Amino acid sequence: MTLDLEALVVAAYTFADEYRVPFTYGRPPLVSDAELIALCVAQAAMGTSSDRQFLGLVRRVLPGWFPHLPDQSQYNRRLRGLVELMSMVQQRLARWLDAGGARLADGTALAVASYPGCQDHSHFRGFARYGYAKSRHCYIWGVRLVLITDERGLPLGYTIVPGNEKEYEPLSDLLSGVPAEVVIADKGFWGQRYGEQLLAQGVKLLTPAKVRTPENLGRERALASTRLVIESVFANLKGQMHLELHLARTLPGLAARIAMRILALTVGMLLNTLASRPARALAVYDGR
Repeated sequence: MTLDLEALVVAAYTFADEYRVPFTYGRPPLVSDAELIALCVAQAAMGTSSDRQFLGLVRRVLPGWFPHLPDQSQYNRRLRGLVELMSMVQQRLARWLDAGGARLADGTALAVASYPGCQDHSHFRGFARYGYAKSRHCYIWGVRLVLITDERGLPLGYTIVPGNEKEYEPLSDLLSGVPAEVVIADKGFWGQRYGEQLLAQGVKLLTPAKVRTPENLGRERALASTRLVIESVFANLKGQMHLELHLARTLPGLAARIAMRILALTVGMLLNTLASRPARALAVYDGR
């Protein structure tokens, strides 16, 4: 199997085309929903944050593949309305690829605005909050993406919450839709009461010990090695796919930009699994 951006686009189109959304009025658009899903997966894999820049590049990267391209405003508007379809396709693929076993959970902060007075004038007003970004060692005004994966890094569920909110409650909500017996998380999930709450739901929470000793050194190293998987998932999303440079101006726009990257990651993992390659080796899909 030849793995490249074209294979990723074909796979995304094929799976999205199985879901047909009827038109209630007017003429059908020249670009179908499945084509838009294929386009946004290509955009995520290429790491192009600007919609306008991507629509200019795609004719050169995939010549003749999309004879009719929407303009930038139409593309942005229609993608915001396709978040549910992206999630449906991604969850279907995730169910196919999920091998069970322990789950990994973590969160990461995403800035949504940084200009003076953004908390009063931004479209994220009322949802975004100031929160600490560990990777940047500073406070940012934004949201927190909470993600749960399997041991290979396959996204099984995600949500976004205000930037100052802990991952406790979002993880509990995600676990209601994801079968899990063991969840491995970092020290942000410390708390005896929270661990007991999850245990009552049939889920065992494993977090780093507050103090490393010779007796628990082996356990701590094993947990740290496993947690690196979800950290590398965030590296995929923020590195190759430039999630931190999302350029979203509204909450629906941010939801679309997150969903398209999660879907692109999942489709890439599917193709890699079929080709017996490392699951998250996504560099081959960047179109270069």
